Amino acid sequence: MLDNVKFFHTSNSGALGNEVADLLGVTPGKLYQEEFSDGEVFVRFDESVRNQSVIILGQANMPYSNLFELFFAIDAARRASAKEVFCIIPYLPHARQERKDKDRAAIAARVIADFFESVGVDRVIIVDLHTSSIEGLFKVPVDHLDTTKLFVEHIKQQNHDQICLCSPDFGGVKRIKRYKSLLGCDIAVINKERLKANQIANMEIIGDVSDKHVILVDDIIDTAGTLCKAAELLMESGALSVTAYCTHAVLSGDARNRINQSPINKVYTSNTIAGIAEGDEIEVISCAGLIKNAITKLFQ
Repeated sequence: MLDNVKFFHTSNSGALGNEVADLLGVTPGKLYQEEFSDGEVFVRFDESVRNQSVIILGQANMPYSNLFELFFAIDAARRASAKEVFCIIPYLPHARQERKDKDRAAIAARVIADFFESVGVDRVIIVDLHTSSIEGLFKVPVDHLDTTKLFVEHIKQQNHDQICLCSPDFGGVKRIKRYKSLLGCDIAVINKERLKANQIANMEIIGDVSDKHVILVDDIIDTAGTLCKAAELLMESGALSVTAYCTHAVLSGDARNRINQSPINKVYTSNTIAGIAEGDEIEVISCAGLIKNAITKLFQ
């Protein structure tokens, strides 16, 4: 089925890349990367990709060298006469900057999309975009993988009665409605007002969470400020427990410490971002199966 197809992963994506390769029953190809003393990145293929369909998986979270390694790998494949290049970007950087919400601001997500197209990608596969409108920023086809069923199956295994799904903001209402359709439980939403990015002025719950096991659902945990404040508010409002399911664990700054000190029982996240260390507070649910299925469908 994967004849004339070669699968590669970037240097920071070995764990997820090898897991996907094992599910596909293939051996990852040889992609050489080097970072020079001044921070410049060098990439080359150490095997022929001529007239091959090339799949490159790259976890492009910060620092920017990860993203540029992925750009250079796509360009190198093109220059090595690959027939077509597919790029798997489990977490898309700058996805929260998909529109111009202030004067004289850049639309960073559009710039990232333009970069991928300019280096010659034919198709991209992305897990849980911050907003589906980002698909419209790409001129090439985008396969948007949804972790809803992956997380719902895990929620069902916890065997909790009286659960309530909660979105930490109105932007996640569509997301929790998808979960509700599969779980048939109550939902709540937290209305928040921000002073500025990563700083919240006020929060209030819309919905009844008393005597319920609340499951916070979001796509990105960055500083974890919103998530932890939401958990505190939910417990103050009578929730029995608070658990969180979030796809992309950016975990910048003091995020892990905030989660440790919060009333959240556990945060379940996917491995879209490289280098997530599991612990008492965080458990990883792999997205490798989702990615494997998407690749398989491309070549059926």
